[in-house]
Amino acid sequence: MRLWGRKKRFTRIPIDQLQPGMHVSLAERWLDHPFLLNEFTLESDHQIDLIRALGMTDVLWCEAHSTAPPKVEPPVADASALERAQAAEQLARARREREERQRRTRAARERTGRAEKAYAQAAAELRAAFAIADRQPDQAVARAVAVVDAAVATFATESDVGLVLLSETMAANNLHTHGINVMLLSLLQGNAHRMSQADLRDMALGALFHDVGRMRLPDTIRRAEEADLSRSELNFMRMHPEMGTKMILGVGELGAGARAAIALHHEHWDGTGYPYRLAGEKIPLPARLVAIADRYDELANPLRVQDALTPHQALVRMYTAESGRFEPAALQHFIKTMGVYPPGTLVELSNGAVGLVVSVNRNCAVRPTVMLWHEGAKDEAPALDLSVETEVSILRAVRPIELEPAVRDYLNPRTRAAYFYARAAEPA
Repeated sequence: MRLWGRKKRFTRIPIDQLQPGMHVSLAERWLDHPFLLNEFTLESDHQIDLIRALGMTDVLWCEAHSTAPPKVEPPVADASALERAQAAEQLARARREREERQRRTRAARERTGRAEKAYAQAAAELRAAFAIADRQPDQAVARAVAVVDAAVATFATESDVGLVLLSETMAANNLHTHGINVMLLSLLQGNAHRMSQADLRDMALGALFHDVGRMRLPDTIRRAEEADLSRSELNFMRMHPEMGTKMILGVGELGAGARAAIALHHEHWDGTGYPYRLAGEKIPLPARLVAIADRYDELANPLRVQDALTPHQALVRMYTAESGRFEPAALQHFIKTMGVYPPGTLVELSNGAVGLVVSVNRNCAVRPTVMLWHEGAKDEAPALDLSVETEVSILRAVRPIELEPAVRDYLNPRTRAAYFYARAAEPA
């Protein structure tokens, strides 16, 4: 099995021996060269010309990762003045592209920073709301309205908004953080279904409080996995949608969509769910969408960290083993909206790099932003926006076990995933 991060053996060779197919390292000039990665396989003579234009006379070559040997040819003759000028212009253009790429990396970090700050503020407000939800559900909902309205307004009016993966220190497994995740995932789906802003708001409130009935369960049941419960405990746990419905009966802020989400988010499209075993379109659309978001977050953020699936694995499981639970068209919308490789997925790229998907723009979900690891990587990982860097694509998802420890530490794949929304650029 290939392991990313194993040290390669390099040999120093003259630049005149370079040809496409050779795997080289420019880590010695990592602040200066214009290429995306310090280490890569040469694909064209143009890349060799750029290396020559750097003024380098030799490079580091890895035979084991090359598909072509060094050239055995006479040295290249001195370039003419015109050729030198053309090479200088090519190098200047490549460096401008690198500077633009670095600007986008800084913008991606700033975007994550804005998302983490907004998430912290929302989480603090919702933590207070959930603390009183059992005794004063009307006041709990009233405290949450501002958070929900801000999210709905952003998703409904901004075209360049999407999910951003947050640092693992911000992730947790409790009712209000689970509610935030489900609310955001439901809003993404609601937009794909072209729901009105009023319907989005109502569904978002229901998604946020969909598990409010769990507040009335004993801790021993609420904090246990279903597989660990006895039959009687499981039956009691499955009463939480009805408990939640009773809790919010008098809350006028919640409309029909919100109440359906709370009461029916465990109903299945094939009629095998609970509490009423409804099937198909008898389940209201808000409940169908919240059910998808709820299950995805359960798989990615289970009570036991060791049971967590990667985001990619969670989507695959929902689409294959659990497809009967969900409306087929709605599930396909969800996968299209999240992208096949959602935030938190480790991926291998077509240029030989490995990275972590850190954000997905809803307008281009199949080409997310990926934080890269590469040989010679420094403290700040480059963030590659695949919607811009169209010459690079994702080949496949990578399991954490395929990474050397140093690479895992660098990319920091999350054992729990927390995400929040952010615009691609700071609003004017």
